[in-house]
Amino acid sequence: MTKKIELGSDEYLELARSTLGQVISLISNSISSLPSLKDDLTMSFSLMAGPVLDTSHSMLILSNVGKMRDCYALSRIVFDHVLNLGYFGVNGKKAVKKALDHYHQKSFRDLERAIEIRDLKFGIGLNDLDKVPISKKLKEALDYFTSNKGFEIRSWTGENVFKKIELIREKYGHEIGMMLIINLFFIYRHSSEIIHGTLFGSLFARGMTKPENEQPSTESELETFHKTRISFVLMCAILLNHVMFEIINYHYPREAESKELAELIKDFRLTLFEE
Repeated sequence: MTKKIELGSDEYLELARSTLGQVISLISNSISSLPSLKDDLTMSFSLMAGPVLDTSHSMLILSNVGKMRDCYALSRIVFDHVLNLGYFGVNGKKAVKKALDHYHQKSFRDLERAIEIRDLKFGIGLNDLDKVPISKKLKEALDYFTSNKGFEIRSWTGENVFKKIELIREKYGHEIGMMLIINLFFIYRHSSEIIHGTLFGSLFARGMTKPENEQPSTESELETFHKTRISFVLMCAILLNHVMFEIINYHYPREAESKELAELIKDFRLTLFEE
């Protein structure tokens, strides 16, 4: 097999963009009829799927103007939403209840917030919030997300990314698990460095974390590096959208669209190669 379209070329990037655009459109049309308030699971699926499609579309816009770092940052948003959607699918009402409790207590805490670092202090909110009568349900949520030392517990699941993927793979199969692992490998690490503003993230965006003899030495080579990485990120977004749809399809079958999506992704892969 030889490559038909060279990685890093305009043609390769345009094909990735075109395919992702079609994937977004297909999924958006299919799940628009998902009854978001029918039950807890459809509600959570709808609330996760909307941002996945919206942010994937933002990636298309940014990829068109060569914004590699921003595409990486947005890919992390897509990844985390798909991961949480899968977590909802695995754990059902139990996970939705925990997420709603997290939402309720965090919204309440937002009514009175303050940050203090030595002589630096800033805050805003209601006075004497601790004296406001609250429901038993809210108190239970506040207690659950408060540590023994009195600090807010910020993780709503208590599971790390590896455990979430393991649980999703057990329920939805090896292929879904592999697509998540591929995304974890290609985007999670580097998107985190870019988002957190590390020196590694800045140098990665310049191609300077590669072996010295492979680092871009001209603006043209840097542009090719950016196109290559953007293509990778868009391919990952295609896989993530596919994972999201297949999880929804598992619970609320959409067989015709599932087959159409599978063919679309298959055609994309095959077009990259020729005998």
